[in-house]
Amino acid sequence: MSVPPPSLPYARDEASTSQHLSAYPNYAGDSPDTELMGEVEEMSEAEMSGAALQYWTAPRHRRGKGKEKGDEEYLPWRLRSRSKTLNAGMFICLNIGVDPPDIVKTNPCAKLECWLDPTALPSTKAIEAIGRNLHQQFETLNPKVKFKAFLDPSVEETKKQCIGLRKVAREERTVFYYNGHGVPKPTPSGEIWVFNKNYTQYIPVSLYDLQEWLGSPTVYVWECSGAGNILNNFAKAAERKDSELRQAQATQNAARDSSHPAADLPGSSFSDAIHLAACQATQILPMSPDLPADLFTCCLTSPIETSLRHFVLQDPLRRNISTSSNDPRSRVTVDMVMRIPGDLKDRRTPLGELNWIFTAVTDTIAWSSFPRDIFNRLFRQDLLVAALFRNFLLAQRIMQTYHCTPMSIPELPSTHNHPLWNSWDLAVDACLAQLPELLDLQAANEAGTSNVSPMSVYRPSNFFAQHLQAFEVWLQHGGAVSTKLANSTTNGNGKSAAHRAPPEQLPIVLQVLLSQAHRLRALILLSRFVDLGPWAVHLSLSIGIFPYVQKLLQSPAIELKPVLIFIWARILAVDKSCQVDLLRDAGYNYFAQILGPYPNTPGAGPGGAPLAIPNANEHRAMCAFILSILCRNFKPGQTACLAINVFDACMARLQEDDWLLKTWCLLCIAQLWADNDDAKSLFMVNPARQGELLMALRSTAVEVRAAALYAFGTLLGASSAPVDSSEAKGGGGTGAQLGMTEMQQMEVEAGLAFACMMSVKEDASPMVRKELVVVISSVVREWRGWLVCAAWVYYEQEVALSKAESGASDTEGGGIRSVVTEALDEWVQNPDLSPEEHQRNLTFLSSFKVLFETLLDFSVDPDTEVALKASSVVDYIIALLLDSAFVRVRGSAVPSLLAKRRPPLNVRQYAAAQGDGSRLPNGVPPGPKRAETDNPSGTVNGTLPGLKRSGSVAHALRSLATMTGFLSPDTPETPSSPVEAQPEAQDYVQSSVSAYKSPYPDASHQRILPEGHQASPVRTSSGGILRGAVAGHGASAGTSGLSRVGAGLAMSGRNQAEMNMEPARAVDVLEALSEEDMERLRIRRLRGTQAGGDVDGRLANNGLARPNDLGLGMVAKEVKDDVLPLKSGFYDWAMEYFREPQMKAPDADEPGSTTYNQQAWRHTRNEHLLSQSQANEEYAALHPWHADAGTLHNDAWPLQLCFHSFDPLMAVTDDADNVCVWDWKARTKLNKFSNQNVNGSSISSVHFINEMASSLMLTASTEGSVRIWRDYEVPGRTELASSFRAVSDTYPVGHSSGVLTAWEQNKGHLLVGGDMKVVRLWDATVERHLRDIATQAGANLTALASDEPDGNVFVAGFGDGVVRLFDKRADDAGSVVLRTWRKHHTWIQSVHLQRGGQRELVTGSMNGEVRIWDVRAPDAPLYERAVQKDGLMALAVHPGAPVFATTSAPAPHSTRQRLVLQGFSDPQNPKTLSKIGIPLAPNYAAPNRVASMPSASSLVFHPRQNEMVIAAGGFDASGMVKMFRCPTPSSEVLSWEHANGNGVH
Repeated sequence: MSVPPPSLPYARDEASTSQHLSAYPNYAGDSPDTELMGEVEEMSEAEMSGAALQYWTAPRHRRGKGKEKGDEEYLPWRLRSRSKTLNAGMFICLNIGVDPPDIVKTNPCAKLECWLDPTALPSTKAIEAIGRNLHQQFETLNPKVKFKAFLDPSVEETKKQCIGLRKVAREERTVFYYNGHGVPKPTPSGEIWVFNKNYTQYIPVSLYDLQEWLGSPTVYVWECSGAGNILNNFAKAAERKDSELRQAQATQNAARDSSHPAADLPGSSFSDAIHLAACQATQILPMSPDLPADLFTCCLTSPIETSLRHFVLQDPLRRNISTSSNDPRSRVTVDMVMRIPGDLKDRRTPLGELNWIFTAVTDTIAWSSFPRDIFNRLFRQDLLVAALFRNFLLAQRIMQTYHCTPMSIPELPSTHNHPLWNSWDLAVDACLAQLPELLDLQAANEAGTSNVSPMSVYRPSNFFAQHLQAFEVWLQHGGAVSTKLANSTTNGNGKSAAHRAPPEQLPIVLQVLLSQAHRLRALILLSRFVDLGPWAVHLSLSIGIFPYVQKLLQSPAIELKPVLIFIWARILAVDKSCQVDLLRDAGYNYFAQILGPYPNTPGAGPGGAPLAIPNANEHRAMCAFILSILCRNFKPGQTACLAINVFDACMARLQEDDWLLKTWCLLCIAQLWADNDDAKSLFMVNPARQGELLMALRSTAVEVRAAALYAFGTLLGASSAPVDSSEAKGGGGTGAQLGMTEMQQMEVEAGLAFACMMSVKEDASPMVRKELVVVISSVVREWRGWLVCAAWVYYEQEVALSKAESGASDTEGGGIRSVVTEALDEWVQNPDLSPEEHQRNLTFLSSFKVLFETLLDFSVDPDTEVALKASSVVDYIIALLLDSAFVRVRGSAVPSLLAKRRPPLNVRQYAAAQGDGSRLPNGVPPGPKRAETDNPSGTVNGTLPGLKRSGSVAHALRSLATMTGFLSPDTPETPSSPVEAQPEAQDYVQSSVSAYKSPYPDASHQRILPEGHQASPVRTSSGGILRGAVAGHGASAGTSGLSRVGAGLAMSGRNQAEMNMEPARAVDVLEALSEEDMERLRIRRLRGTQAGGDVDGRLANNGLARPNDLGLGMVAKEVKDDVLPLKSGFYDWAMEYFREPQMKAPDADEPGSTTYNQQAWRHTRNEHLLSQSQANEEYAALHPWHADAGTLHNDAWPLQLCFHSFDPLMAVTDDADNVCVWDWKARTKLNKFSNQNVNGSSISSVHFINEMASSLMLTASTEGSVRIWRDYEVPGRTELASSFRAVSDTYPVGHSSGVLTAWEQNKGHLLVGGDMKVVRLWDATVERHLRDIATQAGANLTALASDEPDGNVFVAGFGDGVVRLFDKRADDAGSVVLRTWRKHHTWIQSVHLQRGGQRELVTGSMNGEVRIWDVRAPDAPLYERAVQKDGLMALAVHPGAPVFATTSAPAPHSTRQRLVLQGFSDPQNPKTLSKIGIPLAPNYAAPNRVASMPSASSLVFHPRQNEMVIAAGGFDASGMVKMFRCPTPSSEVLSWEHANGNGVH
């Protein structure tokens, strides 16, 4: 009967937001199974509607401040050198029959030597028998060592044999064993005694001579009284010997070459010798007749017999038990323990099992008592040394009983009272209790009276089972402690301890792996241990677990496969170096078979069926990860995986519906073909595979999309090495694909990059966008000539468009514009090419132009890292453009960039505290500022008009002159030491510094020079110097800002020469650059043939272009070639999944954890608030709202207000880009931070999301960016969780409505509208743009509201007064509009769909009209009235209660503003509840109130009915926000403390 495979308690980390995460904790009573197995089951719609879902809370949204330094500081677990002992000399000086003169023996006295009585035999035979016995005892420690006994040696023989031992051992270790029972004790100076030839004298041997004869390395074992004298003097002699060797070596070096420094010791140092001594200098060996005379040697060579004998002699149990003969313990004698049956090597026998237990006990004692480096040196480097020191621990314990203290070098702490010795005694007692019965059966068998084997009745020890149970208890309790709590303990220095205390049973688990009976359980427990984190993996490796799990890969046992996969995944996630071990003995086959077993493959089930293992996809993902590590920057690993069709297996698994499996299959593919042309060819020549991989870009899981882009990046030449690694710089595109033509290869490379860009350009995840920039950078690196052409075309067209819009001269503008047109016309008329080739070239140029435009868009991405990476690529292209022959084209605008000196433009510079108010109170910098030119005319230096584009590109298109950041000597430089940044911003700044890679060579860059050219300082014609630095590199250490200071382009060399050369034709430059790229491809393909080719692809002139060339050369002169392709950090980020615990439930689901308790408290409080609020709806619709609820004094004009539903928080935005968070109950400002807007834009909407649990803040700004903030209320901790550009293209309108949003918490949908023809629908669950819904309107969208909580429909108001009701569920554009209302005739200021009731729709326009509609009857409104005669500034509707409020539009120099609140319980007859006149403070410096566009969100109700509060702002430049409330009966009784849960039981 087959054993079912184990099922490990995996709790899948829902790292992908394609999984729904509940904000409420799983209470124990509600969960049928507390251990999550496999994937989380999908929730039904009914369950989903009742669950509060969290968005933007996955691990990728938490941008930590980096790992602490101590987290990764582990001692190396691999031994630097595994030494071995080759031979051993046993020098036995007994001189039987003659006692030494300095020892007075007792009578009776200890006689046994090697368990023999020397007086029972003639002296000559006795010493020979002792030598044989000692030889046999030592052989049990390591039979491979050559042991030789020297009996009563003379001084001459001692010298000869010692020299012989070293001669045979050479550089290996030898053992010197000395038994001095028949000679005097060592002298105080450490000399030992031997005999003369006639045995008439004792001859001393100095330690210096002994070291000279034996050399190093050596292990010394001293079995004699006063042995401590030797150890006390050995160090001095060793240091003297080492000093002499150093001097001799230095003399030899000086004689050979005086320039060579003195070398270190040629071999190992004499000071590194290992010593084991029986006692201290003043101690004498025990002489008890019950003990052997060589007790120390017996402990070292026969520990089991010695320990049993000692146990019987010292057994405290025998004195407390009955003396009845029926008790087996009463029959045990000292002689019986010497006859214990079994074999040391057979763990199924009593002797073998005790030896096994003894090894586990002593290993554990040593591991838990000694420093790691000492443990590794003594217990893991050499088998014989390890055995000696394990047995030395027993000697410490036994000889302490007899007042002897064994000594050692290196010195070890005493372990004689370690608690684990009690476990050993218990195991010994259990064995000895059976010994009389076993010996009786053995005697009966020998006598022929019984056929029962003694082994058949032997009951094995439960030692290992008990310690496995103890280990499991530790995992359940000690291991369950969160890492945060475990690391909070401090050591003696007051510093945080690195990790929690390890379990002492870990070495015992190592020994259990030897037992087939306990192996599975031990592996499962070990897997749970390594799941705790990298520290646990390092502990397991340091204890020596790796050889065992490596050997188990050869096991065919199916039940071991899931556990071994898990353990190997954790090991490789921590230590990549194990890939070499994985390749050895084809261990990778173990994982390849599970990833994709095929028929007739070893490891497949019957008939070729896949193996049935639990959590199959989870384990296949681990296998893909393991194989990807094997392939990462490791050619032999790639070759091995290609040979067993791992590529096909990964492609097949892409059809599985599991994000983790798909992610790691894609990453495995990426590592498989990284810098491997053979692997790339499997994909390049197969269009079906290309389509499958491109489909992954449409996955609903963010990780899958990012992994697919990572794979495309490595395919196109990006490096697979870590970002901070200097190896594998990348480049080379798809390599030498000789199976396809040159043009086909170019089409595939450009086409793949274009397809990736079209698929994920508008992805909402910054992680995906970063990977796309890496993909594009790979194409830019290989096809930079085409990119330069595309940038030139783009720039010329934009300059022409800008001149046309600004009304510049027609002739000049026409001339500039005609440059591109004429060049393209001439290009397509070239008779040397066919029409198909011409069309193909135009297609290529158009595709590369779109890629360049995408890079420009990304260079102003709301995510700083995306923007900096894209800027690196854009700067690379622009540097090449300004270094190209386009500067010589007549009529081109490119030369004008170099014609005049320009001030530097710091494209991304963190605002330092310079008195401009840009630094926030919390110390967080407002992020990168996209600075614009200060020239009000929109021209660059008065010559070229500024470039303009609509929508998101408006800020992306900057003057290419400012992109270069060219500096001249008289240009003021950025201060080298600005005000030091706050500590909270340091990590943010450092990460941004590393994201940007300047393409300009700096002083440290080794530049390639033309043939025969001498290096000289490069200066510009205007005196400028070549500059290229990033703050933190060229600036002082105190520099906090990131600035592109002087990333200048030299106007020397080729640039200056080209300006003076005859003009070039644009068509010739186009052809030269495109042909140069094809030549680079040919060189790359040539390298893949046996013909070879130029190694570096440089050819003549070191690859640089000559002065008359129109191309850039194989090597770009003015840029650092190693900047591109960019490196991706996605693989290392994804690998963190296997470094974090997966078997334990998250803290949020762990009862008793801090997160669980916080969420449980919030859940109870929120439910209580909701239950209290329902009674207030009708009351608030009938009673006044004039009670003062307080006033908030904001720093600036408040434009947007937003209440938190449950916490007493309010967000207030101003007309800049600041967000203030207030505790509106206490009227205190909690935090203020910058939204990092582009200059000239402001925040247009703000929402609180995930309010039930992990609350975040979502802001949308007028340039189209959406940002999600975490910890918004905590100063110094506010950070960006995610950001994306929600608006692509906008249209010019008379009055802009900005970017309007509506958030649907239950569905995770974000509706975005504004100055465009569509409403964009974004899904936070998958972080993607779902669809565009056409507004079918002739005006811009001015108001937007969703149908909460269902979220199936939404309402939009427009600038022409039209209101439309849309159905998101309709696919047909003709049926998406459900209703249209046209009663309003002016700008719709606000719309609102009331929850519950009759589904009333409330609309308000700027002329003061408010209408209430029944959405089921669109013909006539239920209510229609001009509420505000002077115009409407804002309209707000309470989400639950039938109450709406309006504020009047402020007139010029008005002193009061009207706030009117009305209840519409009866929609046809609303009741006026309150009319409040709000005084306006005079503000002469503020803009005219009539000219300013009002904000619809300047008037808001608290969203929950228990807080009948309204806030009004946006009318007063002094920043005042007034709050009013309706004093409901419940609010008068219920205190805020009670509502926050303190009074809930």
